[in-house]
Amino acid sequence: MEQTSRSLFPLVNIWLDETPTSFTHAFLELLDYEWMIEIVNPYPIPIMETKEFILNISIEQADGMTFSSIPIESYNIEVGNEFTIYRFHMYPPA
Repeated sequence: MEQTSRSLFPLVNIWLDETPTSFTHAFLELLDYEWMIEIVNPYPIPIMETKEFILNISIEQADGMTFSSIPIESYNIEVGNEFTIYRFHMYPPA
């Protein structure tokens, strides 16, 4: 089976709706038509229930590249015994 390389970029800073968010580790992955940001153990925990939705994400990559207020299109959450992973999906900024 042929394995393709993934386009992963480590993140050093994240802001969810302009709120600074700490994390265990995080990265940006460039997919075919969208971006995916994976955040392990974010704090404060993003509120995703009822009417409190995270609408935008801003990021700073390890290489210094920044992107501000990217609208979030969808997300999913994976909860384990020692970790919580949030995956945010969005379209690349124009």
